[in-house]
Amino acid sequence: MKTQGLLPRHVVRIPRSLRYLIALVSCAVVTIAGCHRGGKLPDQNSEAYRDVVSDFYVGLAALQVGDDVRAESTLSNAAKNVPEEPAIWVNWGILALRQRNFDAAAERLNRALQLASRNDQIYYLLGVLESDRGNSQAAITNLGLAAGLNPKNVWATYALASEIERQGAPDSDLQYQHVLQHILVIYPKNLAATLDLARISAKMGNDPLLHAMVKDIEAQSTGWPPAIQQQLTALQAASTAPDTHPAATRTIFLRNVLMQLPQFRASLALLKPAPGEEAQPLTHFLKLPSPASTPAPADRSMTFAAQPIANSGNNRWDWIGAISLTGEGAPVVATANSQKVQLSSGAEFPFPGGSKPAPLSPESILSIDFNYDFKMDLVLAGSDGLRFMRQDSPTAFTDVTAATKLPKSILDASYTGAWAVDIEADGDLDIVLGTASGLPTVLRNNGDGTFQPIHPFAGISGIRQFVWADLNGDGNPDASLIDGEGRLHVFLNQRSGNFAAQAVPDSVSEARAITAADIDRDGVLDLVVVQPSGTITRLSATEAAPGWSTSNIAQIPDPTASLSGAVRLRAADIDNNGAIDLILMQVTSSPLSTSAGALVWLADESGSFSLMKAPVGPARVFDISDISADGHMVLLGLTADGQPQKAVAQGTKNYHWQIIRPRARQSTGDQRINSFGIGGEIEIRSALLTQKQPIDGPQLHFGLGEHSSSDVARIVWPNGSVRAEFALKADQQVLTEQRLKGSCPFLFAWNGTRMDFVKDAVPWGSALGLRINALGTASIAATEEWYKIRGDQLVPHDGYYDLRITGELWETYYYDHLALMAIDHPAGTDIFTDERFVVPAVKPAITTVSTPQPIAHAVDDKGNDATATLRDLDGKYLDNFGRGQYQGVTRDHYVEIDLGNNIPTEGPLYLIAKGWLHPSDSSINVAISQGSHEMPRPLSLETMDSQGHWHVARANLGFPAGRKKICLIDLTGLFPKDAPHKLRLRTNLEVYWDQIQWARGLPDTAIKVTRIDPSSADLHYRGYSVIHQANPSSPEVPDYNHLAATTQIWRDLPGYYTRYGDVRALLAQTDDRYVIMNAGDEMSLRFPALAPPHAGWVRDYVIAGDGWIKDGDYNSTYSATIQPLPYHARKLYDTPPGRLETEWVYRHHPEDWQNYQTRYVTSDSFEKALRSSAVQ
Repeated sequence: MKTQGLLPRHVVRIPRSLRYLIALVSCAVVTIAGCHRGGKLPDQNSEAYRDVVSDFYVGLAALQVGDDVRAESTLSNAAKNVPEEPAIWVNWGILALRQRNFDAAAERLNRALQLASRNDQIYYLLGVLESDRGNSQAAITNLGLAAGLNPKNVWATYALASEIERQGAPDSDLQYQHVLQHILVIYPKNLAATLDLARISAKMGNDPLLHAMVKDIEAQSTGWPPAIQQQLTALQAASTAPDTHPAATRTIFLRNVLMQLPQFRASLALLKPAPGEEAQPLTHFLKLPSPASTPAPADRSMTFAAQPIANSGNNRWDWIGAISLTGEGAPVVATANSQKVQLSSGAEFPFPGGSKPAPLSPESILSIDFNYDFKMDLVLAGSDGLRFMRQDSPTAFTDVTAATKLPKSILDASYTGAWAVDIEADGDLDIVLGTASGLPTVLRNNGDGTFQPIHPFAGISGIRQFVWADLNGDGNPDASLIDGEGRLHVFLNQRSGNFAAQAVPDSVSEARAITAADIDRDGVLDLVVVQPSGTITRLSATEAAPGWSTSNIAQIPDPTASLSGAVRLRAADIDNNGAIDLILMQVTSSPLSTSAGALVWLADESGSFSLMKAPVGPARVFDISDISADGHMVLLGLTADGQPQKAVAQGTKNYHWQIIRPRARQSTGDQRINSFGIGGEIEIRSALLTQKQPIDGPQLHFGLGEHSSSDVARIVWPNGSVRAEFALKADQQVLTEQRLKGSCPFLFAWNGTRMDFVKDAVPWGSALGLRINALGTASIAATEEWYKIRGDQLVPHDGYYDLRITGELWETYYYDHLALMAIDHPAGTDIFTDERFVVPAVKPAITTVSTPQPIAHAVDDKGNDATATLRDLDGKYLDNFGRGQYQGVTRDHYVEIDLGNNIPTEGPLYLIAKGWLHPSDSSINVAISQGSHEMPRPLSLETMDSQGHWHVARANLGFPAGRKKICLIDLTGLFPKDAPHKLRLRTNLEVYWDQIQWARGLPDTAIKVTRIDPSSADLHYRGYSVIHQANPSSPEVPDYNHLAATTQIWRDLPGYYTRYGDVRALLAQTDDRYVIMNAGDEMSLRFPALAPPHAGWVRDYVIAGDGWIKDGDYNSTYSATIQPLPYHARKLYDTPPGRLETEWVYRHHPEDWQNYQTRYVTSDSFEKALRSSAVQ
């Protein structure tokens, strides 16, 4: 029994492998350094320096957010212009490494090494490169040099240990042990390292070390769930058995279940990056001076110039605010009292203040685009009820209250305010109503001008203040509110319009004002709370119990007086230094108040807040806005006698600023995102200065400090879609990108010259949790699908057929079975599969027909000749129906087809229609189901009788299952004698036909079907293809040979996925054991090639697949994780998932979660994209 290697924790011992490599480092780096003579770098004050800073940081941002094309452009330009800066070559090399362009990566990284021969990160990346190439010894050398140069480079050290163990040399395990002990000196009590050291000690038979490690693990096990405790108990038993070698396996089982715990994943992240994230870019130059990563100093000498607001009349006003009427240009100033509202644009209309008016709050007038026309409408919430004012033009508003169809009890109640939200993420804006007491009401927007009262916030009475922002980083805005009694509540968004109360700490249970801001600049929004005591507290969500952390960040002087009236807290960068400031606004007068105006705390470069010497602005401040669109923030308020006034910030630092205007791309044919992205987030970065703000209006103001522009703005829209804009100048409008976020995986095949897109792959129709309306979830009709691959689309090479399936959208795929069928059939015949989605499902089958024939004539429903469009399979699609309000659904339309006089009068007859479907999604289906919208209708087939009348001959024909699909429709017996051979395909879906033919069925023709199982099936990370779209009528088509991104671009569904490597065993048969595949993954399939078909025969193929698909749409049922796990006996997935150990699939195949389903995926990389980097 071996006992060596049990070290006291205070002893630092460098592993023998590292000591040996350290001796090599000095020789290696001297040799490398002697190969290069330094060149001249640009002066920090030069234009060349500013240009290279821009190129480098735009390229860095593109690497981080997943725009490889831009990264290539900017980094190559930077390397050309300043070839002496090694960090440029490093990041450019990382781009090539991620794209598996190994030769280019080696060239660029070695160039960096010549420039910075003692940089451990470069050696680490060369080690990753060689490991990916399969050159283990070269990887060990480079990783060893990295660890030797910097023993605290734990990623390099751990990767070195893994390569050493993989080699299996006689002393590999001992070297591995020493490396782990070295890591535990750097990170004492690191759970992942401790567990791994327990594994290697059990493997070696080092019982004392094993016992010590198990004891350390036990000490950290408090609060672990029962399933993890069970695995720990099994490890404890194995570690005390006479033969402790099996304990090594028990550590692996324990590690797999520990991956559920955030604290374990955090400990593992210190040792190794997540798969696909091994190569992290540098954020700082290695030779050039790097720009600052902190905000500029606060402008403490800033002043505010009070000015009256022109043309406000002689009225006494109770309310003032800035309203962006169209999201463009400067906002207008609006004033109001209990009788009327007046806009500086010239519009004027009554306010529902009643005969006994109450004071107006800042939320009494809500600007909101409630009809999706990209013009801000107004909702007036007063003591005498609600009024809905539709904007027709900046000078004209129409009262449409009656059209809302709301009951009198809602319209005539007394209100204190209103707030805009998209309560169920269906693409339109809903309204939260503020009342003094009573169950809070939300007006759900039905998308047709009407509203429905709902009550999602149970257990509270009244709403004084409300904040809509994502506090826990899951992509869904949460609801924070102060109730009618002044108590603070937080409701976490559970998706689909459901909310769960999250208890807040007792220390902040009462609140006077709240706002949301990224106060600690960690990329997650915080709730900022003004307590009755005058303490301003940051409340941040955490994964660990009790769910919150708090920090007191400022103190209000004389809180008794300052908080004696109603107050509001706002977060804005008022001095433009690049840090969010806090503004406490008194919105009502109080006899106890000793000073008028707003209290302003300026944030400095360290994140601390300092109170300006005196209150600023008018007596009562209601709003803060850049009303001149010139970068100067303005406090809008009222004097003591109700006259409107503005206080313009006059900075002394001349800091830069930027206005970003988020906007949905179009109002028809999409409507997945509300018009101005309310509820989303924008994160910008200028060099290394990163800021995040919630989207709460059509314009967002960012201070940039010393930076003149932003390198990147990353927008996470409220439906989960993401867009990044680069090198933004001031006042930039940012549009959504109309691209599918969910559909299905992609199928590629080797066509003899290249890998090319064939069509959407299986699975398509077996969508888990797909919402069909506001109430219901679709059941699974079938899981098996067969799709045709033409013989010219799949050509064998090197003895096998090469197919690739890639996951590239916001989805998870569960592949139970995959096989290829080779179909040999006589020349002059053809074979087809029916690739429609329809309920009941199409039965998988191969249909043999004669050579398909062209149709005689076709017209669309407007009488336009469509014959030429539908004659050939040429990528020219019939598009005659325009776009509807929502993606995927349009007006009723049809194409009328004349088959001609040559069709057979007896026997089977088929229509062969090839095209694609632009699908809706769960959120769209929910939106359509509300109000008076026409529901989606599948294809139907109509025929004409001998009298010229049309009749439905085939109803409920479904639709094409995605892109480039074949609809095989049986026409047998549809044409009575003497009836014309005409038919119509009708639907209101966005179905685009490329080619329509007819063919005679040949059921008696012999064909040869050879089913081929894959000889290899390898799952690995690949990234995301460049997407092309020829025109709006054509589908988005992925280009396999060009990658658009190689990092995480979606908020992946968390859970256990299949580990990378060979997965054939999971695909061998339909048995509820499956490959769980994530976005960015690729499954490469090789099938043994067959001998050519006999003379006079031809060959096509069919891919047969069985499985499920689940998308991340916020309205898909239980889309937050990959659970519940599917299985064939279950058809409906409408109950919440439980613990993994209770899942049917896990209970029947637990070994798969020990051998295959061991890759735990989170959305951390997505959430921290602009903050991901190597340690420098």
